[in-house]
Amino acid sequence: MAPETIARAFEQALHLAGAGSGRLEAPRLLQSWPGIAHGGCLVALVDAAAARLGRPPGPRRLEGRLTASVPTESALVIEADYADGTAGLTIWQGRHILTSGSVAPLDAEPPAAQWWGGAAGLTLPMSEDCLACGARNPLGLQVALVFDDEGVWARVEPRRPWRLPDERLHPALVPVLLDEVAWWLGALVMKEGGLTNRLAISILEPDLPADGAVVAAGRFDRVTPVDRKGTFWRSELALGTPAGKALATASIIFRGGPEYSERQIPYFRSRAPVDVFRRMFPNHA
Repeated sequence: MAPETIARAFEQALHLAGAGSGRLEAPRLLQSWPGIAHGGCLVALVDAAAARLGRPPGPRRLEGRLTASVPTESALVIEADYADGTAGLTIWQGRHILTSGSVAPLDAEPPAAQWWGGAAGLTLPMSEDCLACGARNPLGLQVALVFDDEGVWARVEPRRPWRLPDERLHPALVPVLLDEVAWWLGALVMKEGGLTNRLAISILEPDLPADGAVVAAGRFDRVTPVDRKGTFWRSELALGTPAGKALATASIIFRGGPEYSERQIPYFRSRAPVDVFRRMFPNHA
């Protein structure tokens, strides 16, 4: 039976009794591209594992390195450890590390002023089954992101599957939504398809609001190249309330190139109006 909430999906996916070895089997509903677990969701699973290992509630820093794609509906080995307040999790397939991540306490500091999106923009194409933007994913945020000349943003009033029994929002919303916005920031700056490579997320407010919307946004002028070849791009962005209170900040690296565009660009071309697609990927128009 398909899980009815994100919390239940995580319980079914993560088999970990304590530090040491365990198993991860992510259901298809946690995917981004077909058959591949959503990058932000993987960092959220690291956070969930840390909570099981004894991480105390409070502000924290999540880090994830996505070395290779993590397949859904596959039994994968995980190794977990917890020491001095920091939890670590590694996902293996055979002898290969697919993803590794950590969660550590964060000394919360007032964040710098953030940009929370424009008044209007062009809607980016949605998919069918993605955990963030999939219009048919029953567990998904089903969010339509928007962009203009300044940046990318999303204003979301999370659906029932993203709520805990006390009505607060599930913490997985933070990395999932920030990863989605960062992916588009990298893709639109580079004008190529790609994948998330590394995530560093500072959760400033451990208890997300129980009602109302949240906003995730980033500006194009905060997207910078990491390497000389221009393959890796780092985005700085934030998630907050509509009133402008920052709940989390992030630094997320996008890896792009023609090898990804070959598979991904036709997908977006078929889902976007011609004029919007030309704005998105002019070199592929």
